[in-house]
Amino acid sequence: MEVRSVVGRGVRVGARVGAWPAGTLAGGCLVVAFVFLVGGRWGTVRTLVTAGVVAALVSMAAGIVLGAGAALMLAAAPRRLLGRPVLRGTLAGLTAGLPLAALSVAFLSGDGYSLASYPPSIHVLVWTVPLVIALVVAAHSGEIAGARAAGGAVRAEVVRGGGSDGEVLPHE
Repeated sequence: MEVRSVVGRGVRVGARVGAWPAGTLAGGCLVVAFVFLVGGRWGTVRTLVTAGVVAALVSMAAGIVLGAGAALMLAAAPRRLLGRPVLRGTLAGLTAGLPLAALSVAFLSGDGYSLASYPPSIHVLVWTVPLVIALVVAAHSGEIAGARAAGGAVRAEVVRGGGSDGEVLPHE
């Protein structure tokens, strides 16, 4: 098992995790920018386009970092934990979701504000996004762990067609 390959798979999963909020945020900013463009407010349009690009880049970067972090945790985990999908998914989900939830609470409770001073919509967003990200990373934990999740054994499959019938070949 090579840690680099596990981290590479984690980065790919993290890029997929970061892509949906990136597209949503950038698309929303571009739609609102178009509305202001029709109204002739060029300064607001530049600000919104810049905000959309920054939001998309930050979302992609956060997804990649979370995927790489989950991959590093899965690479360091013992094989018997990785062989059980529930434990592997729990480990990957907690590794991806807890830091994001902690950062959200830290950002919202800074500057003398408490979590009670925000409207319910912010609470739904703050608690739903880390949960969704944790569930997606947990669902893809087997893909991230790769051969380690299968106990490191080389699987064999029966190849039909070429060669003799019923020939067993190693399959990676």
